[in-house]
Amino acid sequence: MSDNRADLDRFKGSSKLFSLMDDTGIDRLAKVAKPAEFKPSSVIIKEGERGNIFYLIITGGVRVMTDGLDEPKEVARLSAGQFFGEMAVLNDEPRTASVMAIGEVHCLAFEKNDVLQILQDYPKIRQVLGLVGLKRAEQLIDAQLK
Repeated sequence: MSDNRADLDRFKGSSKLFSLMDDTGIDRLAKVAKPAEFKPSSVIIKEGERGNIFYLIITGGVRVMTDGLDEPKEVARLSAGQFFGEMAVLNDEPRTASVMAIGEVHCLAFEKNDVLQILQDYPKIRQVLGLVGLKRAEQLIDAQLK
């Protein structure tokens, strides 16, 4: 857990998500976080699948891809301190995009039930995650129409 806590503390100053959480909340997240390592080009999330985990990138980067109308399209690139997979976890819906490791990627993985339980005590963070989800949904629509 202490490594997880150190990883979360690294992003507290630069992440709106973690800046809204007190030390107790960060401790709770650190306790439920599970390290996840991905090799280059591995698919971490597949569009259309059910999702029970969301990820925080600790090191490395990922490509967010969606099945466009004609062909797969890159929607975004995410790097250390950014998260993905939250839309399916919060909204209990299928994954809206695929996520692929660009190189070696180290993440912290958070199970849906653990996250939802913690977020009950932090409604502001749930609101921020919802806003991020809306923004990402708009990016997906734009990418599919291009």
